[in-house]
Amino acid sequence: MPSNFTDLADYLRDFKPGGYPVARVKEMVCLRCAGRTFAVGTVTWSNDETRSIAFEVDGAPQGPLDGDTIYSVIAESWHDVSGTLHHDGTYPACLAGEKDEPDSMDQRRVELEVLHRDTGAQPQHIAVHVHCLD
Repeated sequence: MPSNFTDLADYLRDFKPGGYPVARVKEMVCLRCAGRTFAVGTVTWSNDETRSIAFEVDGAPQGPLDGDTIYSVIAESWHDVSGTLHHDGTYPACLAGEKDEPDSMDQRRVELEVLHRDTGAQPQHIAVHVHCLD
């Protein structure tokens, strides 16, 4: 299965549905999305004081030596499980720890709207919207 754009382009060039080869493959960016991506996965750790989460994207390969992928949660609004929009700047309830305990190890399914920022070293992942799925 292709794991990056180059792999996908090679795969598509070799794929010939109905005998017609793919002549050109071009990487596109969603201009309406302003560079955002959307990901569904599992939050394995959360800290509501630092507004940070460890997030595993569904289907992304995770090696035994891979560390956690940390996301900063700057979402001004979020959707709860029932679909209600909360637009009050609070930390998403599905990510929050117990009272007086900012860390949570509860695994929660979420959909994130994310900005990715290249810092020259480790990429920075910034969640600008959270939709709690459970």
